[in-house]
Amino acid sequence: MPKTYQPAGVGMTPSKTKLGKFIRVRRLELNLRQVPLSKLIGVGGNNIGMIETGKRKYLNDSQLVRLAKALQCDVEELRKRMPVKHIAQPNTELGKLIRSRREELGLTLKGFAKKMRMTPQQAKRLEVKKSPQITYYSLVTKLAKVLNLEPSALIRFVRGARKSTASELGLLIRNRRKELVMSISQLAGKLDVSRQYVNRVEFGQCSLSENDDMIERLAKVLKLDVNNLQAVRPIRKRMDTVNPLGEFLAAKRLELRLTQREIAERVDIHCNAVSRIERGWFHPNPNLLDKLAKVLDCQVPPELIPPPREHGNSHKPRGSGTRTFQ
Repeated sequence: MPKTYQPAGVGMTPSKTKLGKFIRVRRLELNLRQVPLSKLIGVGGNNIGMIETGKRKYLNDSQLVRLAKALQCDVEELRKRMPVKHIAQPNTELGKLIRSRREELGLTLKGFAKKMRMTPQQAKRLEVKKSPQITYYSLVTKLAKVLNLEPSALIRFVRGARKSTASELGLLIRNRRKELVMSISQLAGKLDVSRQYVNRVEFGQCSLSENDDMIERLAKVLKLDVNNLQAVRPIRKRMDTVNPLGEFLAAKRLELRLTQREIAERVDIHCNAVSRIERGWFHPNPNLLDKLAKVLDCQVPPELIPPPREHGNSHKPRGSGTRTFQ
């Protein structure tokens, strides 16, 4: 048997909105069914029914124009019956900054989303979300570029570390890293170390009190004066193996804010040699001691200079005595 249809409008849920009632009246006057009308305006088959019953309240401009044409009415008749769309307002400082800057640049939410390479829904969440913080440094860079802002204007919105640090050196590194919009992973990559190592440095678990090479690399990557890093790194803890001469030389070097590498270059020896002399693992010979005193602009007290008989212990292994460094 051929399929039969009820007359248009029979057995339908009552309309609950002004827009829905108007559409239904015009549709029935023109003897149009919901599904064919949906196809004419380019929406899903059940959307006209949802609009008429109030389950869907809004249509975009292009859909309104096509609907007006299908219903043979002025598009303004539809617009004035469509409820005013509530625009969610940002409730965080970050959201307010994004909204105001976006409007200053004449960017719609859709245009902003396209430049950010995200969906309009994601862009909306970014603008009106409850969280006042940015969790990824890459998002700072992208936002700064799209909104034509300096990254420094967004740094304050980056989520801080969950744990604070009592290390002055660690705090300086962390703050400078944030100023440069650099994540821990990015800094670790530039230093050629692990992410965990950078974490330990920032939390003061790795003081770098003896690692001059890492201090210099940090200064270069973070674009800091090496002296600023030297000034806040912890003073090397006294070691049982350090002798009075080594302590004296190390103290003079730190007073002058010189690294072990700089001392080594000036007296033409390996950097490790300076470290071993300061630790007391080697005694410098008189010639080298004179060079060190000249570079450190000091006079070594005679009582700190080992007696000549201690200079001949080069045959002893490290840890069993001292050795003369040539």
